[in-house]
Amino acid sequence: MFNFDSIRNMEDLLAKKTAMLAACAEEKIVLLGGSSVLYGFNTDEIKRRLGQPAYNVGVNVGLGFRYLLDKIEPHLKPGDHVVLPLEFNQYTNPPYYVFGFGIDTFIHHNYWENQKKYRQKWKLLLISLKHARSSTTPEKLSRRKAAVLTDTGCYLGLDKQVRDPKMLKPIPFPEIFEETKTMVEIANFIVRCKTNNIQVTLLPPVFYAKELSTVWIRDLYNYFQVTVSPELFRLTEIEVYDSVYHANQQGQTRVTNQLIKQLVALQNREELTEL
Repeated sequence: MFNFDSIRNMEDLLAKKTAMLAACAEEKIVLLGGSSVLYGFNTDEIKRRLGQPAYNVGVNVGLGFRYLLDKIEPHLKPGDHVVLPLEFNQYTNPPYYVFGFGIDTFIHHNYWENQKKYRQKWKLLLISLKHARSSTTPEKLSRRKAAVLTDTGCYLGLDKQVRDPKMLKPIPFPEIFEETKTMVEIANFIVRCKTNNIQVTLLPPVFYAKELSTVWIRDLYNYFQVTVSPELFRLTEIEVYDSVYHANQQGQTRVTNQLIKQLVALQNREELTEL
């Protein structure tokens, strides 16, 4: 049995978050990325503490970064601050990836209009169908229902730990660093934002890992001139919800506080520069 509710849920999340940004006329903080953003950062708390609109535009790393940008970038305005705590996989995935393919093919039924975006189409089709079959398990359905989406776009209330972190598949890291099409897309996006007076801050993701490929991450962050530690938002075992990229409530609270400190420090630095 194939059930495309999970892919439909991604499309629904993206539509809701696009509408949030479109409706905001003020300068805003926008957290952009995959599900590590969705689970990892409490934008209700960021909005309350910083006194500024803040939106969590995390959906799923499997959409592809360019697919996400196509929906979101038109709603960014001068004065906005875009924060990119991108998953490590985001940099190596194609710009248009499997769940973007799934939404276009199975939900919007406009694959033929978008087919030139996608590489290895048969592979994407098989992965989409496999996901549609596996996402119907009672465990995954119950977890999806447990997640409560707030008005700023984050998940709250996931105070359990439903998967043993030791049993999760580790994050796959390339052996050597090579520039990818998605890296070029990210770099070009940062340039466009700068031209339009939109601030962009690239940060590490919220993640759990026993071991890290420090050489690849070092080369990646040198490429983007990221100076903060890649372990800034690294989760401990008790802070994992159900995936290496999903924090539970305890982890979300801690890394949200760390992000707020980063944002305040950036703001103070800008104020000093203006003096």
